Amino acid sequence: MSPAVLVTHSAGPQGPGEGSEPFVARLREQLGSRFEVSFPIMPRPEEPHYAPWSERFGRILDESEEPVVVVGHSLGGSVLLKRLAETEAHERIAGLVLVATPFWGRDQEWELEWALPEDWPAPETELPPTFLFHSRDDEEIPFSHLQRYAALLPEASVHPLDGNGHLFDRGDLDEILDAIRRSSAG
Repeated sequence: MSPAVLVTHSAGPQGPGEGSEPFVARLREQLGSRFEVSFPIMPRPEEPHYAPWSERFGRILDESEEPVVVVGHSLGGSVLLKRLAETEAHERIAGLVLVATPFWGRDQEWELEWALPEDWPAPETELPPTFLFHSRDDEEIPFSHLQRYAALLPEASVHPLDGNGHLFDRGDLDEILDAIRRSSAG
């Protein structure tokens, strides 16, 4: 059986050449046929809400026979982290790869939908192997969000990158590919 990789995408259109699709196409090409990369479209990606995205992710994860490597791109990474904070689905995840993930605050009421619980993670929280990636030239999500996640998740492997922009439709993916391969090896 091929190692499974589940990509949870960014907000917005996800058709050919849009949103996370070019990033996923590059992952599929560079990982090769040894990996099974799934890219399910979340509910209403152009008007996203946490609850339906989280529920859909949970159903997909429950259907998997083996632990999967989950890759969260942009808003998809926020959904993955918040779901992990709210559930006990950790054993179903072989590795957590977060790419250009926004760090939601609590200053604006609309941010609360995506923000992590204030007391998470607790000292006893055990996460799957976690990898954080953010490109310094991200035009959507400030690079400082990587440092905020690094402080929140001190066990995570932190990877500042250059030249990938927000969509990771360009630049070198070697470190991301390595994180996926390492996670799938168990």
